[in-house]
Amino acid sequence: MKKIININLSSRLIPIEDSAYEILRQYLDSLRRYFAKEEGAEEIVGDIESRIAEIFQEKIRKGAHCITDEDVQAIKASMGTPEQFVEEDGNTADSRQRTASEPFAPFIRPRKRFYRDPDGKVLGGVCSGLGAYFNVDPLVFRIIFAIGAVMWGGGILLYFILWFATPEAVTAAEKLEMRGERVDVNNIKAAVQEEMNSFRSRMERMGDDVRNFSEGRGKQFGRDAGSAIEGFFRGLANVIAYIAKGFFLFLAVVMLFVLVVGLIMSAVFSAVLIPVKDLLLDNGVQTMLFWPALALLVGIPILSLVAFLVRKMAGIKQQNRYAGYTLGFFWLLGVFFSVWLVVSLARDFNTRYKETETLSITQPSQGRLIVKKAESVLELDDVNLFDGNLRVVDDTVIIDDINIRVLKSETDSFAVEVVRSARGRTVAQAKAYTRLINVNMQQTDSVLYIPSGISIPRNSKYRNQQITVVIRVPVGKHILIDREVRYHYNFIRNWREEWWDDHYDWDENRQIDIRMTPGGWERTDQLEKKKEEAPAPADTANPRNEYRYRGPARQQEQNTTPIDDSSNKEAAADKKSIAMAVVSFLFLNPFKTLDPSSSQ
Repeated sequence: MKKIININLSSRLIPIEDSAYEILRQYLDSLRRYFAKEEGAEEIVGDIESRIAEIFQEKIRKGAHCITDEDVQAIKASMGTPEQFVEEDGNTADSRQRTASEPFAPFIRPRKRFYRDPDGKVLGGVCSGLGAYFNVDPLVFRIIFAIGAVMWGGGILLYFILWFATPEAVTAAEKLEMRGERVDVNNIKAAVQEEMNSFRSRMERMGDDVRNFSEGRGKQFGRDAGSAIEGFFRGLANVIAYIAKGFFLFLAVVMLFVLVVGLIMSAVFSAVLIPVKDLLLDNGVQTMLFWPALALLVGIPILSLVAFLVRKMAGIKQQNRYAGYTLGFFWLLGVFFSVWLVVSLARDFNTRYKETETLSITQPSQGRLIVKKAESVLELDDVNLFDGNLRVVDDTVIIDDINIRVLKSETDSFAVEVVRSARGRTVAQAKAYTRLINVNMQQTDSVLYIPSGISIPRNSKYRNQQITVVIRVPVGKHILIDREVRYHYNFIRNWREEWWDDHYDWDENRQIDIRMTPGGWERTDQLEKKKEEAPAPADTANPRNEYRYRGPARQQEQNTTPIDDSSNKEAAADKKSIAMAVVSFLFLNPFKTLDPSSSQ
């Protein structure tokens, strides 16, 4: 029975037999004595201990209860002993090594492991680590990641995943494993001494600089001190610039990913965007300018960003200034084409023309006209944009831009007028677009149905076509506005004639009853409220009673006019708040209040 102890070997807890520990201790002491006069002795022995601890821990993880004498002997045969280093017969040593290390064959044979290479890294060392693992130039992997980032954007994500998931090769043993070299005492010694020589050369260069500085003349001390201070601040500026460069590089990668995704989405939805282009642009110069302007204005920045990322990932520092001048020239050309296109399109909206048509309607019975929204007969749209405000169906374009205005009639009869308007480059062109507007108003008994939109031919152009339905109501008569009408259309009104689309302004029938008075139209329930809230006569017997609290005011009863209810498909509109109603009223069509023609 052997005693088992726990030892701390290179910060790893290893259970080992007492006799095996003595063999291991003697082996490590012999290595320390052998490398005592070598440069970097502590680092060499430390890396050897780390490698031995890693192999022992792997064996324990595979199921071994503890480290035995045979395990330590196998490690000695695998890693090599000082006696073997001085032997002249290499074949005999190799034979003993293969025989003694048989139990540790899965752990000690040369194997490759993927690490990030800190010595040849450009960004995170992933590509240089892959190059060392596959024995390929790291430039190949940098180009592959750059192409992956440009083509589908996943190269960036894969690079960052490998960056954070892969450890960095820090010790000499890890760097040997990264290159697939055998991890033994000689190779560890060579790797550590190579690092020490590299560090020593850097320190020698630094020492030469210090010596040259100290051997300078006294009269140059001030100038050298100034240069040193300047170098310090230049180095500080370089550090700040490096941090900023890293930030902008990350920002460039994100922008490239967003642009690539945007281009893919644009290609997917091009079938939807092309009809919109055909509605806005004419078939002449505007269509000819659109594609070059879009390609140069958007494509040149993407191309420049891709070239920048490829240079960074490939480690190419040399830049071709003529290529930059060429790309800048073509981008400015794209800006010029875009400005030309915008100016040309703005001129097509320069002139407005409108014409008024008076419709022949049947006078409603009981002096009450009901206004409702007509049901849409279009169930399937080829193109539906801007939440249904622009629809393309077969050979027709439906524009949801209808205004309603309620005015006082100068006669004792109801009257309905339709004011068509459109814009164009000239008056004749605006007039032609106005004549193409088609609106279908219908009346059934006392109900006036307003269509959900106006229609123009598909081969026509959108030039802000709209109509205004003017309803003239005689004094003393009523008009019922359905809530769906208020929700769907724009109302042109005076500020003193305001009523809001909130829950409290609508009765149970979801309609508002408006009565025309000599001073303008007012809601019927508001008139009743004014009568109920008339001030009480002053108490002349006791003037203080006029200011005394008289209890809560009597609540107003809701006005329930027995009118057919409208469709319930807009029931969700009941939950719109007062704030949303104010915003929709102020910003739905802000230019209507500025148009002098709207008041006519």
